[in-house]
Amino acid sequence: MLYLFYGKDTFRLKRKLNEMIEDWKMKYGENGIVSLNANSIDPFDLRSEVFSVSMFSSKKFIIINSLSGNSKLKDYVVENGDLFANSENLILFIEEELKSGKSDAFSAFIKKKGHVEEFTFLEGKDLEQWIVVEAENCSVGIKNGVITELAKIFKKDLFGLENEIKKLSNYVLAEKRTEITLADVDKLVEKSEDGNIFAITDAVGARNKRLSFFLIDSYLKDNGVLLVLFATIATHVKNLMIVKESPNLSPGELGMNPYVRMKCLGQAKNFEFDELKELFDLLVELDRKMKVGQVGQEEAIELFVLSL
Repeated sequence: MLYLFYGKDTFRLKRKLNEMIEDWKMKYGENGIVSLNANSIDPFDLRSEVFSVSMFSSKKFIIINSLSGNSKLKDYVVENGDLFANSENLILFIEEELKSGKSDAFSAFIKKKGHVEEFTFLEGKDLEQWIVVEAENCSVGIKNGVITELAKIFKKDLFGLENEIKKLSNYVLAEKRTEITLADVDKLVEKSEDGNIFAITDAVGARNKRLSFFLIDSYLKDNGVLLVLFATIATHVKNLMIVKESPNLSPGELGMNPYVRMKCLGQAKNFEFDELKELFDLLVELDRKMKVGQVGQEEAIELFVLSL
């Protein structure tokens, strides 16, 4: 079966890809999943991968990224389309930018022989409905005014929206409530003009303990919420791990905002991968201890910064 996913909304594209991968694992196990970068292979490599038999799986799930960047390989796929269409393997092409319709022979071929799905940025009612569903998935409700405010703040940035909805939901549930309010957004969501919390993550990424402590103190004096800061730092460390492990992958392939990837790419050079993993494991352990009352919130943040 042939699939083509394309579009600038890399968040929803990546989520759909992950759903397909999990579905594959449920049916066929961990083996047989292959990811290829079209810019680093030729027609022989692709043909060999598609038609070779795996020792560990009856079928393969072959993910081919950025075919449009390799015109020779793209022409080969179109010219030999029936061979790929008749393969028993699942073949998925992923493109961030691609012409749609008859003007592009490749997308027209996939549309005829398989399934094409475009991921455009959500707007208006579609974006608002997405916010509602994300909140419901976190087991909370959300008021209309809150939906409008979040959509206005984050616009097309679903990466940021997902993170903020999770933080808001955790805060609301911790207070034994079931609905996110505008007061919660005003208290917890960092507006674009207030970069204090991001200055802290930058200091963490630079391994600057002294600056980290100074900025955290300032953040708390401005009535910052420690649980929000803790969650933001954990997300940043996780992103550093992802970029450190796969520095050559595009934002779409990483499922990451392009600006976040660019920033993490520079900061990841300050760490070895094992150091980042140890820091993330420490954050998980401190989070567990905070929840059971074994350590206070300020003490947890302090212990983390001292470990940089």
